[in-house]
Amino acid sequence: MRILAIVVTMLLVATNAGASNEIHLKKLKALHACEKCDLRWANLSGANLQGANLKGANLQKADLRGANLKNADLREADLGGANLKSANLKDANLRGANLKGAWLTGANLKEADLSQANLSGAKMKNANLKGAIFCKTKTPWGVDNSGCKTAK
Repeated sequence: MRILAIVVTMLLVATNAGASNEIHLKKLKALHACEKCDLRWANLSGANLQGANLKGANLQKADLRGANLKNADLREADLGGANLKSANLKDANLRGANLKGAWLTGANLKEADLSQANLSGAKMKNANLKGAIFCKTKTPWGVDNSGCKTAK
């Protein structure tokens, strides 16, 4: 009987997590913002999220292939293992974001702020990094401080 109660509780928790994810996805689509939302595994492929506020959102393993995230606020977002192939992240704020193991092949990161972000293990072949800010950024090539501003 105890085992049955534990299994039922686990199923209810799993169901609520899925419902929460769905509610957060609907909130993002309706408001174009969803701070600290749980969007793990969400399919946002090709979505127009230009300027969206996703600060602190959990986007682990999310499918964001070809998504337009130009000027999006992704500070401290968890994009670990996310698929961002060919995504437009131009001028995006990715300060402190977790992009560990993310797929950024062909992504546009032109002038994106990647300060203190974790890009270790990220696949970045053919990514546009022109003007991207790297300061205390963990990259596949080591810690990059090339964009740190010096005190005057």
